[in-house]
Amino acid sequence: MHLRRHDLNLLVILEAVLREGSISAAARRLNLTQPAVSQGLGRARVMFGDPLMVRSGRGLRPTRRGAELRTKLGSLLAHVGTLIEGSDFDPARAQRSFTIATSDLGELIVLPTALGRLASAAPACRFDIRPPRHDFGDDIPDLLLMGAAPPEGSWLARDLYEDRFVMLAGKAHPALRGTLTAEDFAALPQALVSPRGDGAWGPVDAALAEKGLRRHVGLTLTRFTSLPAILAESGLVAAVPALYAALPAVSRVCAVRPLPVEVPPFTMRLVWHRTRDAEPAQKWLRDGILSAVTDARGSSS
Repeated sequence: MHLRRHDLNLLVILEAVLREGSISAAARRLNLTQPAVSQGLGRARVMFGDPLMVRSGRGLRPTRRGAELRTKLGSLLAHVGTLIEGSDFDPARAQRSFTIATSDLGELIVLPTALGRLASAAPACRFDIRPPRHDFGDDIPDLLLMGAAPPEGSWLARDLYEDRFVMLAGKAHPALRGTLTAEDFAALPQALVSPRGDGAWGPVDAALAEKGLRRHVGLTLTRFTSLPAILAESGLVAAVPALYAALPAVSRVCAVRPLPVEVPPFTMRLVWHRTRDAEPAQKWLRDGILSAVTDARGSSS
């Protein structure tokens, strides 16, 4: 394939359509008309010799070739943007997207303050939030927010904040009052938030296991968002991060007490791929989130 024979601007349109799954949404993202995006998709189909996207219900779904390109184009265009930026990144003039992978815990605790500040500094940039995956393949996000240590080798990390686990329950729950032993806590019906839905063994389970105990999990969720309402209307309790429990939407309907077992604190980290460490835009994104979290923690202490 001779690059000079092809309009590489079509890759920008194609990436937007593949990511959005909709011509209208891609047009809004790119600030183009729908006919312009539709025409660009048609030309991309000719360039790749594949339909790339096919009609499915009210939207579009990628073909196998389209799905393959979707996982690669985001990273490719980000690298091209870095080449153009050179050693400088001006957020006020930049027009690009950033991808952040996090569970909804990161969405609830880190992103509200951080994204408000970043979006104000870079009004023409787009911030895409996606759930974390075990293997990103070629579609590596710009940043991950993780409560676990990153894999060694290809990943770098900076600490964001330290947190601890507390017990959360509806305000009328009897376990909030009186003595609560480790045995009592383990026997209580509990809600467990497991982003992968696999009920993975965690630090609370390890602390109970040291005492020969295993907690009674009555409900497993993949997100924290619905947890307060569930606890407020049920007899379930949950072990959750203290910063999550302190959120107004949570403390409005639930209350906390210390866990009756000693669980080590954990650290939330910013994680990124080593190949992007020196990119000016990446450094701006990392520093912006870290600064926002540091300022928020300082004002609340």
